[in-house]
Amino acid sequence: MSDAPLVPAHAGILATLGRRGLSCLLAVFAALVGAGAPARASHDPNRTVTVYVHGFERTGADRQGVYGADIHEMLQDSLATLAGLPLADTTGGPLLPNAVAATTYYGDTAPPYYSSVDLAEIDLLTSAWGGGVPRYAYIVARYAQRALERSGADQVNFVSASFGSLVVRWLIEKNVAGLAGAGRVARWLTIEGLIAGNWAASRDALVSYLDFVQPQPIDIDHMHYDWVSTHVHTPRTEADSPYYAGILTGQVASTDDGGNNGGLSALMLSYNEYLPNDGVQALPDARFQTMTARSRFHGLPPTLGLFHVDHLGIKDYAGAYAQAATFITARRRVTVTMTSARVTNLREPQLPLWNWLPAEVVFESWVYSPAVQTRWGIGDPLSARLKEDATAPLRRFRRSGETQAVGEIVFDDLVLPEETQLRIDLHAAEVDYDPHYGVYETATTPYYDDMGGGSVVVSTLQPGTYTFAAQDWSCELSVDVFEYPFAAVLDVPTSAPVRVARALVIAPNPSASSARIKLAGLPPALADEPARLEIADVSGRVVRVIEGSLRGTFLWDGRDARGRPLPTGVYLHRATTPHGVWRGRSCRIL
Repeated sequence: MSDAPLVPAHAGILATLGRRGLSCLLAVFAALVGAGAPARASHDPNRTVTVYVHGFERTGADRQGVYGADIHEMLQDSLATLAGLPLADTTGGPLLPNAVAATTYYGDTAPPYYSSVDLAEIDLLTSAWGGGVPRYAYIVARYAQRALERSGADQVNFVSASFGSLVVRWLIEKNVAGLAGAGRVARWLTIEGLIAGNWAASRDALVSYLDFVQPQPIDIDHMHYDWVSTHVHTPRTEADSPYYAGILTGQVASTDDGGNNGGLSALMLSYNEYLPNDGVQALPDARFQTMTARSRFHGLPPTLGLFHVDHLGIKDYAGAYAQAATFITARRRVTVTMTSARVTNLREPQLPLWNWLPAEVVFESWVYSPAVQTRWGIGDPLSARLKEDATAPLRRFRRSGETQAVGEIVFDDLVLPEETQLRIDLHAAEVDYDPHYGVYETATTPYYDDMGGGSVVVSTLQPGTYTFAAQDWSCELSVDVFEYPFAAVLDVPTSAPVRVARALVIAPNPSASSARIKLAGLPPALADEPARLEIADVSGRVVRVIEGSLRGTFLWDGRDARGRPLPTGVYLHRATTPHGVWRGRSCRIL
């Protein structure tokens, strides 16, 4: 399949993620991590390759090496494993039409597939912008084009992390390499994305101080609010491009502001500008707060999932992987909205000489998927809005028995095809002291008065209205269901004429006790040499290492390195030998 016409990428923006520094402020900052609608959009997941785009790295802009080449990422392994999709190898050879691949936009050397036009464009972008987002977006777009050529796929999904999300935003809105304009982008999932810039990188005094301590890469400049507003779009928090109308867009954000020892929250409070955040990225900057009518895919805004983890901790959160795998393969969208709430006990003291009203009430929610638990053994909530990170909505009530219209989204995401219901845990509390909400009624504990909670089960198959009641409050929930007109995910025939990465043979699979793991496709002439098997959970955390031989069979008893039985779930296997790496996946059941 031929490339879409190359389009100059003269404009850019996007950033995120990084390392811990020496001081609190340095730690926060270092961790920062056209025209016309799309021509076509088949949205067949069986003919759509997925490309993972990584986040910011402190020394990335100065890195030597090949950019735009295949790389291997553990997230890539986990995503492919859960979604049941083939994993691309790093040979640069053919791909299956629904493979999961990854690349890097950092480096100083062009890949072999670059033409003289590509090289000239990279030089022009680097000269015009100093590198950064416009350069990176061109590199990612050309890699995506190359992946389409190698696989024969019709479209590409992007899964981007942190700063990589700004890169993909530029790629789409500037129609880099003609991908978006030709309808070649199917889905875009942004994880903790710097979609609208970065709060800390936009504090000029802080940036100047850090430049004095340690010069910052061009990426930091492109994270600035002013840069995004000037070169991407104004207002920076709005999605306004006809290209989005052909792309299913999803957003994931983490909200535990304890990341980096709470330094970002402390800095925000010192500016009197607190925003929910994950220790690196502010929640309002990690999502499109508005989307124009012409930008909405099937008339709907992007999906949104919130996880109570910090910016780096999301790498170890299995619920985020489950959500990502569901997003790139599923087609049914479920939206649960708290439409109204009634408070029967304000939990405020009634004193004759002091009026404590109104009562400040927060409504918390956790959403769980029985299908995700059954399929992958993952019991994490798929979305959580909590008072600890100020993502739970706060409402002010003046009298007992008062009912208010709320209109707060509790869940808005895709669900697995076998999903029939969601369990929603709800809780409310009256706030007496919390700087995140700007409430300072007391300086002594307890800071919250418990108003009760419980669970409600809602159908994911049809719209409906549900009533929930707890100790001191009640609410109404509305469920909407939308089925996107996508094809169902099918297995790609194993006879496809594509070079397949070295694989492990695992039996039985699934297993309830022990499993035998053997390297497949070994040349007969190989001698008996050492091999090392690593077993990891879906977050990439290695739980067991087994030493063995190249021709031998590894026996895994389903336990971790300390001999403890591991829970039900999907596990990744990687055998490293002098002759290469073999990979596989298995499911453990109890």
